[in-house]
Amino acid sequence: MLQLLTTDDFARWFTAQDDRTAEDVAATLEVIAALGVEKEAPGSTEWVTWYEDPAFAARLGLRGGTPIDDPAFGRFVRTWGVFNGYARRVVKHLESPQFRARLTALPAPQADAVAAAITLIKRATTRRVLAMSEYLVKSRIALGLRPLTVAQEAGLTAFGELDEIREAYLQALAAAGFEVVDVPAHTRALREILLRGPAGGLRGLRLLYGVDEPRNRALVVLGEAMDHPRGFYGDSVRRAEHLWSQFLEGDARATQAAPSR
Repeated sequence: MLQLLTTDDFARWFTAQDDRTAEDVAATLEVIAALGVEKEAPGSTEWVTWYEDPAFAARLGLRGGTPIDDPAFGRFVRTWGVFNGYARRVVKHLESPQFRARLTALPAPQADAVAAAITLIKRATTRRVLAMSEYLVKSRIALGLRPLTVAQEAGLTAFGELDEIREAYLQALAAAGFEVVDVPAHTRALREILLRGPAGGLRGLRLLYGVDEPRNRALVVLGEAMDHPRGFYGDSVRRAEHLWSQFLEGDARATQAAPSR
């Protein structure tokens, strides 16, 4: 069970919500707290700003305009965000000082196997981005600006499949003599969870929170309505990241206990 705290900003936002919304948000917070550090909250992702980078957005075809409220686009955004977050977390673990220290004691064949796995993961990620850009051009997809067809959504979703990355990661763990388990449930990155609106599209609510695993606590930093479809995050998320960093550095002055039902 996590100790669940919120920022003052979130608390003010929460108290302004209607009863039904407050009930939904409180129920979500209870799930986050109950899962603790061992599991991620269903539907959450840590890679919340992957498509905010204008250069990356340009490669995917998000060159301006207001994204439409297309559920298929929303699903693709989530799938690709999960893929990016997973790949980055895996590489970070394999390149961590602790992991590298283990490699120095390994026979050459095992060390080479780990190095090959890291190379495969990095190349696979780059290859996916390039291949997806080519697919968008060939299929004449205006990503987020026109509704995706069923076939287009299936084609895009395939670029976010994790099997190749996960297999390489587990092989690296085995070669290094580590227990072969998947990546930890949490890092110190902010996580996002969406509460869908009645339409089930991009509109709804967004919650941002972070898990401080060493201290068995979490901070709910931001709650906001997605009043209009948008493909990019704005200043609110950058402020959330700033508050989360301050919290991790020991500044907990603007926090309080999370609300409950």
